[in-house]
Amino acid sequence: MAQIDELRLVRRLRWIAIVLVAAGAALTLAAQPSTFWSLPTSAIRFDGLPIHSSTNPMFDFFLGQGWRAYLAGVGLYGATIWFLAAVLPKRLAIVAELTVILGLCYSESNWVVVRWHTGTAGAEFFFAGVAFVLTMAVLPAIHDREGEGLRRLCWLMAFTTTVDGAFTLIGQPASYWRETQTVHEANPLAKFFLETGLWAYAAYIAALIAVPWLVSIRVSRGTGWVIVLGVTLGGLFGGSNWLFYEWRLGLQAPILYSMALSFIVVWLCLKGNQAAKPGERPNDGVAECRLWQC
Repeated sequence: MAQIDELRLVRRLRWIAIVLVAAGAALTLAAQPSTFWSLPTSAIRFDGLPIHSSTNPMFDFFLGQGWRAYLAGVGLYGATIWFLAAVLPKRLAIVAELTVILGLCYSESNWVVVRWHTGTAGAEFFFAGVAFVLTMAVLPAIHDREGEGLRRLCWLMAFTTTVDGAFTLIGQPASYWRETQTVHEANPLAKFFLETGLWAYAAYIAALIAVPWLVSIRVSRGTGWVIVLGVTLGGLFGGSNWLFYEWRLGLQAPILYSMALSFIVVWLCLKGNQAAKPGERPNDGVAECRLWQC
């Protein structure tokens, strides 16, 4: 990955962040109980609890003031993102935008899972959609004809999947190590392997990394990016759920995790980047190579 159009990347990520802010607002309002429209204080959060719950307190001031105040707050949030992306140094702006995108991806996927009871399958479909949008936006700004960027992202996928697996084992009750049937896990497939035993679960985590990795480097470039990003987001979701729901560290824990991943992404993708010459686009010479055929 020799050249990256960083300004183009900033602009495209900014639009994705704004779209996710709007999508989050729509999901939030759609998920509210019928009483919310006449009694805003009855609003609920993405985890299904009242906004004023003392468990994992969140900043939901605007939502509790009614839908007009909430939409005004959303507008202010979107304007702040736009402003920061415009004034921050490009790489720092990319980190900030990715942090917003990953944080919103986590919270919005929780609306899908918790409020509409879709289970982990609903979250997986949501991640696939976000991964597709990210690929369509990011890949044209990155010269990745040799697949170096994809291979680097595979390591990020391995990291989030391993962290999720480690958190899962740490979060098991003491009785699990004596009787595996007492497993504590929401994902049915992961629960099956945990019930089978530690080594079965370790093999499951290894397969979660190896299979997408091997498939992604053998399919078209765009498809490979969607696969890797989707699994990476799944790992972020799983690890963040342990931080938020089980260990009650508040929403700031998933946000800090998202920020750390954003720094890693920028370091991986922009490492050794060469600035394009004036008037030269990073993917010059490969414009004829369609995204899903490279």
